[in-house]
Amino acid sequence: MTEADRSPGDRPRASAAVLRHAGREVLMVKHRRSDGTEYWQLPGGGILPGESPEAAALRELHEETNLAGHIVRLLFTMPYKFGLSTTFLVEADVVAPLSLGYDPEEIDGAHRKLVEIAWLRVAEMRENPEIKQLLRQGVINQ
Repeated sequence: MTEADRSPGDRPRASAAVLRHAGREVLMVKHRRSDGTEYWQLPGGGILPGESPEAAALRELHEETNLAGHIVRLLFTMPYKFGLSTTFLVEADVVAPLSLGYDPEEIDGAHRKLVEIAWLRVAEMRENPEIKQLLRQGVINQ
């Protein structure tokens, strides 16, 4: 089943909000859809059967960024196209060199989903839905 074949509500996901510089920068991963459009989002992805949201957030962080982390606390749950996405505040080594990981769903290698990883200024990402929620919660600074 491809992502396009999924119905709303059948793919819960989890993500990791990793911050640095007193919450002025956030770790983000750029994704490319099969149609070529690109977008930034927090490291995260689908929760595997039998996996907790916390474990999924840490697994996805490591898969996409090669960083290990630990959960500080639950931040929020918000709807997205295929269900609910749960985001956790995660501490990780923010001075470690960034290294773009992989998405296990890229089985055939014909389409590379993950394009880039970067520390982005929150002020530049204010329109991103996840960043809007982090701002509403008072977790990050502008």
